[in-house]
Amino acid sequence: MKLFLTAVTMMAILMFSIGAMAATSTATFNVTATATGNCRITGTTNVAFGDYDPTNATPADAMGNMTFRCTKGTTYWLYITGARSMASTPAGETLNFELYTDAARTASFPLVKTGAGTSSASNAAQTQNIYGRIPAEQDVTAGRTFLQTLTATVEY
Repeated sequence: MKLFLTAVTMMAILMFSIGAMAATSTATFNVTATATGNCRITGTTNVAFGDYDPTNATPADAMGNMTFRCTKGTTYWLYITGARSMASTPAGETLNFELYTDAARTASFPLVKTGAGTSSASNAAQTQNIYGRIPAEQDVTAGRTFLQTLTATVEY
């Protein structure tokens, strides 16, 4: 009899345990995103010529840059808008300059979108140097300061 009661107790515990187990239900879902083609300029440095000697027969050179990022595979164009002459303070004179994409100063930096564009090889930051040149022997007055504000653009 003792064996029978033990067996019945064990069966009751087993039945209670099976009834107490939780039921489950599952479903699947997707996580999605679409990468957008995007570009942004993240920084610029000034093209600062410093002192300009109008009696020197050699042009004055300086360099700045722009740093930008584009989504991998995005086609982009770089250009810089604004007049290529600096106004004096006090007003009345201008000092001409040019900007170039190469250190040899043979390829002028475009003023507007031109060409086929460049496709970004990665999302990494890229730096484009801006090479400036003031032509030699411009007729300007000593002691004047010259300034021009330009706009760097990455179009995509």
